[in-house]
Amino acid sequence: MAVYAKHLRTGETLAIDADTVYETFSVIKVPIMAEVFRQAKEGTLSLRDRLEFHAGDARIPSGVLYVADPGLAPTIKDLLHWMIIISDNSATDMLADKVGRGRVTAFMRTLGLTKTEIKYSDLDWDRRWLGFLDPSYRDATGDRTIDFPFDRYADGTVSEAFRKVIYETEIFFGRSTAREMGRVFELMARGELVSKEASDLMIAILKRQQVNNRIPRYLEGVTVAHKTGDGQPWIGNDAGIMWIKDEPVVLVVFTGRHRGDTGSLHDAVARVAAIVADHFGAKVDPAGLR
Repeated sequence: MAVYAKHLRTGETLAIDADTVYETFSVIKVPIMAEVFRQAKEGTLSLRDRLEFHAGDARIPSGVLYVADPGLAPTIKDLLHWMIIISDNSATDMLADKVGRGRVTAFMRTLGLTKTEIKYSDLDWDRRWLGFLDPSYRDATGDRTIDFPFDRYADGTVSEAFRKVIYETEIFFGRSTAREMGRVFELMARGELVSKEASDLMIAILKRQQVNNRIPRYLEGVTVAHKTGDGQPWIGNDAGIMWIKDEPVVLVVFTGRHRGDTGSLHDAVARVAAIVADHFGAKVDPAGLR
């Protein structure tokens, strides 16, 4: 587990294994979102632009877009919301294809973040995962992957194939360190990620996050803007901003090689958040501190 926390007014910082590179899974969607806003500021695109959803854009169930009929044309702003608040991977690949994964990484480099990167698509990931189970899926289209016959395989076999992609291949969804991802959120909280307007809108989207079983779980009366990332049961991440007594505290928790069940992994992340929030004076459910 890597933990990075920083109280932005006082500068008080906690850093545990915060400079080791971890697989981010969907936390990398925050840098993708930042690059979308950067290109919008440059005029390369507009949040009102529409991208047509094609059958091949469907991704193994995450979010809702995979059930849409081809031809739907959501705005880029719509896709941003779906990518963040319900972690829709169809929306994610559509946006990453639009702005360019290399440009996401390049933008992170301009911020001084040398270890934060994205290279592969969610479809690349799924093809490798399913390809371990059935080699004919190694070049499958998105609409074919969503019909994969998982019921023909034991749960343990499917899970082991997923683990192999994480730890035995070159494929990764995203990479970063807890400190570097914390810097992304710090810039956002200070209104300096792309621009004040862009930072405020990114925060507004992150506040609508629907997966709240980690950082917010034990917090009471604390506003949280955050993004989770899952490669269960080995990885369960969360990263964002907590407003404690109206002051922003950045918190990033990355995990890896967990050997227990998913529930205990998520609870461990939630307990870290409870300890940090309690330290800075937040009201916390006592269950999170036991």
